[in-house]
Amino acid sequence: MKKRHVIVYVYNSCNDPLFKAVMLPCLRYATQQQPDLQLHLITYEQVEYALSPAQTAQMHADLGADRIQWYPLQWHSGRFKLLKKAYDLLLGLLLVIRLRLGDGARSITALGTVAGSFAFIMAKLVGLRYYVFQYEPHSEFMRDCNVWPETSLAYRGLHYMERVSGMNADILSTGTVHMMRRMEEWGTKAKVYKLPSCVNETKIYFRPDGRQRVREKYGIPADKQVILYLGKFGGIYYDREIAALFKTFHRLNPNLFFLIVSPDTPAHIAGLMQAEALPETCYTITRSPYEQVQDYISAADFGVVAVPSFPSQKFRSPIKVGEYLCCGLPYLVCAGVSEDDLVAEKYGVGVVVSAFNQAEAERVYPQVEAFLRAEKAPLRHKCRQAGIVYRGMSQFLPTADVIFAQL
Repeated sequence: MKKRHVIVYVYNSCNDPLFKAVMLPCLRYATQQQPDLQLHLITYEQVEYALSPAQTAQMHADLGADRIQWYPLQWHSGRFKLLKKAYDLLLGLLLVIRLRLGDGARSITALGTVAGSFAFIMAKLVGLRYYVFQYEPHSEFMRDCNVWPETSLAYRGLHYMERVSGMNADILSTGTVHMMRRMEEWGTKAKVYKLPSCVNETKIYFRPDGRQRVREKYGIPADKQVILYLGKFGGIYYDREIAALFKTFHRLNPNLFFLIVSPDTPAHIAGLMQAEALPETCYTITRSPYEQVQDYISAADFGVVAVPSFPSQKFRSPIKVGEYLCCGLPYLVCAGVSEDDLVAEKYGVGVVVSAFNQAEAERVYPQVEAFLRAEKAPLRHKCRQAGIVYRGMSQFLPTADVIFAQL
């Protein structure tokens, strides 16, 4: 059988939850469904997600079992960032040329528009079909959240490349109907598919033993109502506003407990909580491997999504709400974030605010309290059913199969 060699270019680490949870399941499914498909995975490994030699060998073996050959490169950042990014691009390009000439690779796909911009340049230089997976306007996210000024080279460069690569891709997939409409309005030549960040509902579900284990670990009584924040602070997420939201909720219900699971430094998060005078007894700060995230979601009674309500956020496809819902957890989200706000209201599984501020927190707290007081089993069932329809992997893997058959 003649192999179809496809390059997968990821400017993340192989152990990064964004890649592992969002893209890797689609790659595995595609190779399982298409025996002639051979994938060549290029990643850029960061210290934060470093693997031991034994773990690296196991990763090679696990990926190889699904006909995914892995090429880990080193990720560079810090001082002289532009030069380091250019170096990363050069190393990736040399490897892509080798795969094109040596293995006969005919297509390249990339995760997101940062990697997608690099991959688009490579595709044009060496004559590859180009598919961008999870096409979103990252430059606009960074601008709206005041991370990159609109006049900055980073914003202008990526914004230009997002437009050019999106208009000239052969295939692109994106997470929301909002971005599909934009691409139609732009008149892209690409075939456009809806393929959001999906949740493997066979692995992500409410775990009673996980709930008990997490609560016992942090001394949370079985009858205590827990509000969960899972994710990063700052950047393209709220920062001090999360602590301000918790402060208002705590004032309205002093018996609440706040479970904060974040990769950020505990000292930074604790400083935010202390600045809002939240008692240390009403919250805990921890982090979790991705494989244990469902235990922490199961330990909670209500979840928070801290994405600000900026114009660009409707184009995002964060995985968090899908994880919350498939574990049976209702949530709070800002209006205009992905389709999370629409799902919250359509299925009655969440609360929508315009922003994280005191007035909005006071306005919606009665709705939050209603979810906290609701009978758990029926609520979890309703949330899970909504999560499967909205972000269940079983709903979208056939789309991945159709896309990879064209590469």
